[in-house]
Amino acid sequence: MAPASPARQLQLQLLRRAFRLAAPTETSPLTRRPLHASAAALKKRKIAAASNSPPATGPPAAAPNAQDPLDLSSVEAALAPHDAHYRSALRTILHGGRFNPSVLGALPVAVPVAARSGSGSGSASGEPSTVFPLRELAQVVPRGGRSISLLVNDRAYVKPIMSAVQSSREFNQQPQRSGDNDLELLLKVEPERREELARRVRETAHAWRDKVRQARTRHDKVLKAWRRDGTVLVDVVRRAERELQRLQDAKMAEIDRDEAAAIRGLDRN
Repeated sequence: MAPASPARQLQLQLLRRAFRLAAPTETSPLTRRPLHASAAALKKRKIAAASNSPPATGPPAAAPNAQDPLDLSSVEAALAPHDAHYRSALRTILHGGRFNPSVLGALPVAVPVAARSGSGSGSASGEPSTVFPLRELAQVVPRGGRSISLLVNDRAYVKPIMSAVQSSREFNQQPQRSGDNDLELLLKVEPERREELARRVRETAHAWRDKVRQARTRHDKVLKAWRRDGTVLVDVVRRAERELQRLQDAKMAEIDRDEAAAIRGLDRN
């Protein structure tokens, strides 16, 4: 048989290439899914923590070092996120209080599954729900005068937001629907009395002191364990306990100063 001409060879190559492109690709056995199978599970959405919530547990802090029992850096590292959190809370009380948009935006709102899927009103009690910060469900917009506007992203979120605001200790009022926009809720900004603000300052400082005491108690247990099992000499443990007490005293004095400064700030506002 005579060899094919160059033109014929080119034509055969093009045909073979076309067949390869048209042929169905083989799916990996791990990713192949029969038609009757359920849909692949989606990754569960991670909900951001509210900004006014206590600091979340971060990466593990440095563990106490039995080779250097007088080193209290692990205690200081454990206290650092609490210091930042409660100082921020005191500033929020002084500047805008509970009606600060960032505070209102952090209000937890429980949205029922039925409301998110559109399969129901989501008002049934005991129904599974997911908690979102309000800022993820609506825009918080300060308005002129003493009012705040909540521009809700979806009609299904209106009732959960109204319920969360009404039942919250901080706001405790029924948002009013706007006559012009059924996705807008209005909140009345109620001026807070100095006594109420001072009470919140004291409560914040008290919670801060509790965190210091808890950190001290945890480290104290470590020192006692070292003394009990003979890891550290008794005299060294006693010195470490005195240093731990000094650290707590200094931290308490620091909190006292911040609390007093916040109270003075209320008088200037």
